[in-house]
Amino acid sequence: MTPRRIVALLAAAAAAFAALAALPAAAQIPYAVSAIAPAPVQPGQQAAVTVRVEGQVATLPGFIYDVQGGTLVGVLAPTPVAANVAEGTVFVRRDTPGTATLSVSFAGQVLASANVTFSASSGAIRVETLLDAGPDAAARTWRYQVIDAAGAVVAELQVSTSGDAPLGAAVAEGLPAGAYAVRQVLGADTALACAPGAFYAVSQPAGAVATVTLGASPVTVRFTIVPCPDLPAGLEVIIPVDTIVPGAGSGIVGDAVPAPAEPPFSEVAGVRQPGPGLLPPAAGNSPAAAAPSPLPALIAAGSLLLLSGGGLLLLSRRRSRPLV
Repeated sequence: MTPRRIVALLAAAAAAFAALAALPAAAQIPYAVSAIAPAPVQPGQQAAVTVRVEGQVATLPGFIYDVQGGTLVGVLAPTPVAANVAEGTVFVRRDTPGTATLSVSFAGQVLASANVTFSASSGAIRVETLLDAGPDAAARTWRYQVIDAAGAVVAELQVSTSGDAPLGAAVAEGLPAGAYAVRQVLGADTALACAPGAFYAVSQPAGAVATVTLGASPVTVRFTIVPCPDLPAGLEVIIPVDTIVPGAGSGIVGDAVPAPAEPPFSEVAGVRQPGPGLLPPAAGNSPAAAAPSPLPALIAAGSLLLLSGGGLLLLSRRRSRPLV
């Protein structure tokens, strides 16, 4: 082989190696990496960013994590959570409102990034429930969930209503600005529409879900609940409960609670001792003290008289003796 051909082959090999090195690193690794930012958090708190790896996850390299606009607090390395799927968590913090960017890289190439929003809470969500069932409606509690844009439940509320208090409310506070959904948790006897076996139906909002955007001021959502034909008639409200239990004949809410017994008390402490004069009438509910028997007093008086008589007789005898 001539020297000229050898030089040409070496040049071709060098060009092929350079072209291979110039290929993107993502085309050479057998997995894909993504970073999932959480819902907005308040400044000064930690935000948990999920790092998801899909593909060949049996042996993963050590990724490089970099945070711009915030502080890297800690890292939980990705571990397998399902077939060909591994997940890890990166904790990011920022003390002022704004955005922090997390980058995940390997071999000098950024494989994924996520923007984490830090925003101060700027309001609250007030959930009102109107029970349009008349003044004799039974006492009930209704459950609600507040869901953020990422689908996480960030607050759970309970609202109480009754016939004499048909409008109840509860407030979810400390939520960052953003979009939320308020969903009513339907029980066994509450449905989206009246049907056999349903006692109540949510007439508004549609689907028992209200969407709101929380900004600089609080927002209010209202749920309206109406009775259904299957609601037992003549409900007797005994105690506030969550569900209605039909009894024999008319429905009964809850279980009967017997009235508490009268606590023992008395306006006179201890046992009243007899004394001179007339005693005031008995007070309180303590049994009256038994009247003392006069027999002991008569015996004591008789003994005193006998002793006195004996002394006088002795004295008279001493005075009647003649002088010697």
